[in-house]
Amino acid sequence: MAQLRIPMDDKRFATGLTWKDYMAQMGDTQARTEENYAKSALTDDERKFFGGVGGVKHVVMIAENWCGDVHRNSPLIAHIAEAMPGCELRVFLRDANPDLRDTFLNNGYQSIPVVVFFDKDWNEIGRWLERAHAATTKAALIRSKTLDAAPKEDKAAQDAAMNEFRKQVTAEYGVAGHPLWRAAANEVKLLLEARLKK
Repeated sequence: MAQLRIPMDDKRFATGLTWKDYMAQMGDTQARTEENYAKSALTDDERKFFGGVGGVKHVVMIAENWCGDVHRNSPLIAHIAEAMPGCELRVFLRDANPDLRDTFLNNGYQSIPVVVFFDKDWNEIGRWLERAHAATTKAALIRSKTLDAAPKEDKAAQDAAMNEFRKQVTAEYGVAGHPLWRAAANEVKLLLEARLKK
């Protein structure tokens, strides 16, 4: 089976936004992402693990400013990239980079964030998509009690349900110990362990 050609190399990677530049261009969503960056700091064990990962040279993140999963999970990915020695992160806006978007579809969907880990020769080590599995399960349960329960023909009720859904999902990321961020960090850890035989 032929390997899919990934449209990324040193030259293109250099055109991506650093984490600092990505944050600077966010506008009215910057404060929320900065708050999540402060809250999603790695635990000592996570920092120790990622600090010992030597095979990852480049991390590509595909994102958009308006996406809740990006606000919640891109800060954790930034912490992970910062912890890995010699690793650089660059952020590419999904809608401005359709070739990247289409290369990294999630079962046909344009999910974000998409996080792709590469070695120094641009061999893909692995990818992590959107949110932790635990967060997906939690969001589905909240959706069933908010959005899915609101009358479809009632726009005001749907809008209120969407606001309640977002509020409850955000609250789950604020639970003591931050289990959803810990779950995401563990998924990335398991991915890198399996691919790098750490």
